[in-house]
Amino acid sequence: MTATVPSASQWGSPNARKRALLVHGMNSSSHTFHRVASALAAKGYLVTAPNLLGHASRKPGSNFRIQTLADDLLPYLEAAEHDIIIGHSMGGLVVLSLLKYLPKTRPTSVVLVDPPVEFTAEQTVERKVMFSNDVRDNRNVEDYMTLNPLWTREDAIWTVLGTQIGRATNAHDHIDGNVPWSWLHLISDKPATATLTVLVADPRLNDSCDVGALAKFKNIKTVIVPNASHWIQYEFPEVIVEEALRGIEECDNRQ
Repeated sequence: MTATVPSASQWGSPNARKRALLVHGMNSSSHTFHRVASALAAKGYLVTAPNLLGHASRKPGSNFRIQTLADDLLPYLEAAEHDIIIGHSMGGLVVLSLLKYLPKTRPTSVVLVDPPVEFTAEQTVERKVMFSNDVRDNRNVEDYMTLNPLWTREDAIWTVLGTQIGRATNAHDHIDGNVPWSWLHLISDKPATATLTVLVADPRLNDSCDVGALAKFKNIKTVIVPNASHWIQYEFPEVIVEEALRGIEECDNRQ
């Protein structure tokens, strides 16, 4: 197996007592969370955002299963206890795969940002085409800003960079390597000491996350973000931060 060197971005003071771990999605990089990370750092958190295998010029692992991506991040959990863990899109599925490793006696606020928790066979084919087109179309900064009026130029820059320094075959490899595409069973791995919040894009703009499938779970909180696309961390980063901090408060109130 080809060795791969871990890489990550950090915000905040190394001396901060509070920690947050942010996990990006497919064809992205650690800086997709730049606004959320900056806001949490301003509130006294040391924020770490790793780059997933096969992204940000990292070599892929031996297979393309979501659990492999999650296990690659275990050293971050072993090195420090995290108060907040956030995952966007496929990164949300990685975070679900990490739930079983979270401490059973320490509170953790977990936030999933528009995670694609379940696809039918037909949807799986459609998503492969969509993600592949994102890479093939090779959009520039101006293209993204035109398509997404709520984005800043910096948002568009990081999106272009994340696509350029990822692997062109990521979509096919990860989707084909995780059949069937179904992750709801992992919710049962959530420790009783953790809170789990799922932020969902406005259904008028994006349907990546199946809200109906989440409804049967009583131990999670689901929030639809009005006027948000799949990229909630760009358009409404304050909502992510607020829900993450609210999860911490709920954990504290339980103790």
